[in-house]
Amino acid sequence: MKKLVLVAAVVAAVAFPASALAGTFTGVVVGKSGSNLAVASKFGTVRTVHTRAHPRIGARVQVTGAVVRVIGFAHRARIHAVVVNRVGGATLVAAGRTLLAIRSSGRSLSSLSGAAPSTGAVVNTTVGIASGQLTQQSMQVVGQTGSVTVQAQVTAVAPGSITVLVNGLPFTIPLPAGIQLPASVVGQFVTLDLELAQAENAEDEDNDEQGEDQNDDQDVAQGQDDGDNGDVGDG
Repeated sequence: MKKLVLVAAVVAAVAFPASALAGTFTGVVVGKSGSNLAVASKFGTVRTVHTRAHPRIGARVQVTGAVVRVIGFAHRARIHAVVVNRVGGATLVAAGRTLLAIRSSGRSLSSLSGAAPSTGAVVNTTVGIASGQLTQQSMQVVGQTGSVTVQAQVTAVAPGSITVLVNGLPFTIPLPAGIQLPASVVGQFVTLDLELAQAENAEDEDNDEQGEDQNDDQDVAQGQDDGDNGDVGDG
C-alpha cells in the first residue's frame, strides 16, 4: 500500500481577488478565514467567496456576487476535496482553494480500495456541523492527485516553514530548500502550491520484512535438507 506525504510548498503572498463570483448560488458555509467564506453546494463543490458578511459555519446562504444572505442553517454538508494531511486528530483537506479541518468521529473510513484515505486522495465526504466544527460522517476516495493549490492566512513564520490556521487548528507547512519568507507576511493571505509526493508507509515496510523473513526461512529449510546444519548453527 502507498501513501502520500507533504514535501514542499511554493508560496506567493497575494491579496485575495476582490472580484466577485458571477451568478447566484446557494450552499452551506463550511469554512471561514478573515473575509473569505468556503461555501459547499449540495453536490459538494466548494467555492471560496470574498465578502464582508460574517455568517457562521453551518449557515445556509445564498450568494450573489459578493453579497451573502443567510437563508437557514444546516447540520451537515457534502464536500468534494483533496486530503492534504492529518494533524491533531483532524484531516486537513483542500476544497475550492480553501483548507478545511475535518475532525474524526471515530468511524472507519471507506474508499474504493477499502483503505483509509491518505494524503493526495480525492474524496467525497459528508460532515456533521456543530459549534463551528466539521466532524466526519463518511468519506469515500474517488481519485488521486499529486498537487493542489490553496490560499490561507499565515499566522507564523519560522526557518524553513510557515504556519497557517485552519478552523482554529495550526498547520505547519515545510518550504522548499532555499526559500525563507519575511515576518511581514504574517497576517496576510498567501497562495500555496502544495506538492504531494509518494512514499511507502509502514505497512509496506512490514510486508517487505515479512517477505524477507519468509525467504530466510525457506533458505534455512533448504540448508537443512542439504545437510548444511553446521552452517545454520553458526548463523
